[in-house]
Amino acid sequence: MYRKFFQLDDYPFRLTADTRYFFMGESHARAIAYLNYLLHTGDGIGVMTGEAGVGKSVVLEQVLAECKADVVVARVRQSQLTSNEFFLALCRQFDLQPKDYHKATLIDTLYRFVNKQHFAGRRVLLVIDEAHLLQHQVLEEIRMLASLEKFGRKLINVILTGAPELEQLLNAQRKDALSQQVRLSCRLEPLGEKELDHYLEYRMWIAGGERTVLFPEDTLPLIMRYTGGIPRLINVLCDMVLVAAFMRNTRYIDSDCIRAAVKKLDWPAYEKRLAIPVGQPQPAQLTRGMAPRIVVMRKERVVAEYRLEKDRVLIGRHSEQDIMLCGAWASRYHAQIIHLNGNYYLQDLNSKNGTYVGSELVSWHPLADGDRFQIAGFVLEYRTHKIVQKTEQLAGVPDSSELTV
Repeated sequence: MYRKFFQLDDYPFRLTADTRYFFMGESHARAIAYLNYLLHTGDGIGVMTGEAGVGKSVVLEQVLAECKADVVVARVRQSQLTSNEFFLALCRQFDLQPKDYHKATLIDTLYRFVNKQHFAGRRVLLVIDEAHLLQHQVLEEIRMLASLEKFGRKLINVILTGAPELEQLLNAQRKDALSQQVRLSCRLEPLGEKELDHYLEYRMWIAGGERTVLFPEDTLPLIMRYTGGIPRLINVLCDMVLVAAFMRNTRYIDSDCIRAAVKKLDWPAYEKRLAIPVGQPQPAQLTRGMAPRIVVMRKERVVAEYRLEKDRVLIGRHSEQDIMLCGAWASRYHAQIIHLNGNYYLQDLNSKNGTYVGSELVSWHPLADGDRFQIAGFVLEYRTHKIVQKTEQLAGVPDSSELTV
């Protein structure tokens, strides 16, 4: 939308975990050092916590990208799993084919696999996202896996990431068996104002706009006021700031552009967000308890339903996307839905054939109940109320024949 106007090579404030744009704040550098040390020693469990949007995924991607070839990685992104489903997910991550799905068979298959890797001189790393949402039984299974040893060497290294609540689950003062296996723990902190300045400068440099776009020093306190230094919020706000400047036909970013972006996003100051009591929604906003959904339709027929239970839901034709739309018109990474402080936003990921709300081509759109958007021949509807229309398959599990164009 504004790339040509600002002479940019790329959109500088994408929300994807692109390692090209990785900026190391002080706490991010410390977390990377801790996790690399854990992988070097191959001993115990590593824990990384932080508020939503502070950069846990980007840090993980950076650490995993630097892993040596002798490290075999399994990454579990689903946290709402039973112990049986957890072991099955691990088997699938390692491309294992158990004889059946009984728990004993799954554990035996995994144990044989990690032993084989051990004698081949390879290390096994298990990374679990959103670990603060794991069931207690699954945490016990992780403790069991982390305790497996052979000749004084751990067979599986574990990294747990999640919200600060995870720190309470693994508090050393609890003196339980799992907490005692935590070797390193670190928390990612929001960026300070000086770090924010370097962060914006770095992202603009990567996108090719170091000479065409400048965020003056006097705009930084205002950006901090509405983002709290959270990188994801900074990206959302600054992307809208560039849109506001483009709409005003100016390349000069000033406080008026910041205020226009804040008004468009309808954001309160960050401190006011923190002051809102749990369970009390903001005006015209949603809470997670209302469990909004995306209903996928083709020719006015419902073919799948998805609960929005994550802060970021990817849509595209790739099999690993949260909502997969198989069709030539869908891009591999077509669009995403972002949850920010109770609101949900639709963002096009620079797709080849675009994302439409009605007849309008959109790059960013705040979602309201009943909104419909079109992607690759499918109609997706955002609903916040309970869905009464039944589908022909389990909710959240699409019928592959219906999702193919």
